[in-house]
Amino acid sequence: MGVMESFSSAEAALLSAYAVGTGVRDESVPERHAPIDSEQIDAIVQEGRPHSRWPDAIRTLYDDEIVRRLSREEHFLFLLGLLICLATILIDQIVNPDMVREGAVLRVLAVAPITLVGLIASANKWHQIASFCVGASPIAFATVIVHLSLHLPPESAARYLAAAAIMLGLANIVLPYALRGLILFDLAYLTAAFAANVWGRPDNPTHNLDFLVLLAIIGCSTLPLAWRFERLRQHNFLLTLRSNATSIELLTANERLRDLSDRDPLTGLPNRRCFARVFDEMVESRRLEDASADGPSRRIAVMMIDLDHFKAFNDTHGHTAGDECLSMVGHELASIVDRENAIAARHGGEEFVIAVVEEADGDIGRVAEDVRHQIATLLLPVGRSGRSMITTSIGVAIAALDQTVSRDALLETADAALYDAKRAGRNRIKAIEIEPVAALTA
Repeated sequence: MGVMESFSSAEAALLSAYAVGTGVRDESVPERHAPIDSEQIDAIVQEGRPHSRWPDAIRTLYDDEIVRRLSREEHFLFLLGLLICLATILIDQIVNPDMVREGAVLRVLAVAPITLVGLIASANKWHQIASFCVGASPIAFATVIVHLSLHLPPESAARYLAAAAIMLGLANIVLPYALRGLILFDLAYLTAAFAANVWGRPDNPTHNLDFLVLLAIIGCSTLPLAWRFERLRQHNFLLTLRSNATSIELLTANERLRDLSDRDPLTGLPNRRCFARVFDEMVESRRLEDASADGPSRRIAVMMIDLDHFKAFNDTHGHTAGDECLSMVGHELASIVDRENAIAARHGGEEFVIAVVEEADGDIGRVAEDVRHQIATLLLPVGRSGRSMITTSIGVAIAALDQTVSRDALLETADAALYDAKRAGRNRIKAIEIEPVAALTA
């Protein structure tokens, strides 16, 4: 586990929050567009921009929401339409028992197949087919009603035609279409009603002309209301999106603040507080892994790393060069632990600390030697005979994961080993293995 893994989870959390907060499936989140922010949404709301002038990312999200709304409502609409269709057979029985059979057959042949196809399409997420069937079902039903009205007395026929006209108005309000889709639906509805009238009365195609005019009036009068509802849906969508964008911005700001509070600004490594938290989490997770495994407990090592004669380096080359050196060391340590089951942090001044779990024999020694060697080769003077300008001494404390050794005890032991390495001549590694004593507590 490289140390950067503890921070990359923040990005994943933000993306997840974005997808859940906006109701967008992962695959529909636009990856190629500029990020959506609250100011961008505020500008759309304040200027009252139409849907066609929205940025591509926001328009894509809204179009996806239309598809999801259709998916949520289409089952209900299909079943409701089918129930209404069957219930009107009882009306046929009351108005004219002689046409009950014909009416039932026409309803079943016209409406049932469309409803069945729509339900299958909805179940398989064939959204375009399901959307077509949602509109085709009431059109087919209205066509049957107009045809049956031609065989009724004028008073009863008027009731049937009035029901067909009211159904058009209700459809404009209820159907989950955008305004363009509703206009197409109304045109198809009028065309089907006119065709049924001509087919039933080929000798008098202008029969029920007043009904067709009424249909046109109802369609034209309810479309503005439908447009208003669509604008309200768009406005609500933008407000919801703005709320989610603001939440994500706050989450991002909080993650940045936490990142700043957890990181050393000079080296980019975690600071001591962050190291303590991540170390405890790492130890706990590895202990649980070992407890569920049959093999022996793994070992954990804490390495105290101190740059040799760093004060002299600062005095000779200046504090700016010293800061650059510390930054280079931090970058090198981050690169090493990213390849290992380890974490690294700046402990203070020119001291660094690494914690590593041994996955295979020799891992701890190999990581320590890798650190010592890489730092020694960071700043080499010009010329083959020159010695390294920066070297490091490393003290290592080693204990079994199932031991009851605290983090502070490991740090103290590693610090004692570090001083042993310095007294032995520096630029070397000194390790102390802690014997089993008592419970691992942070």
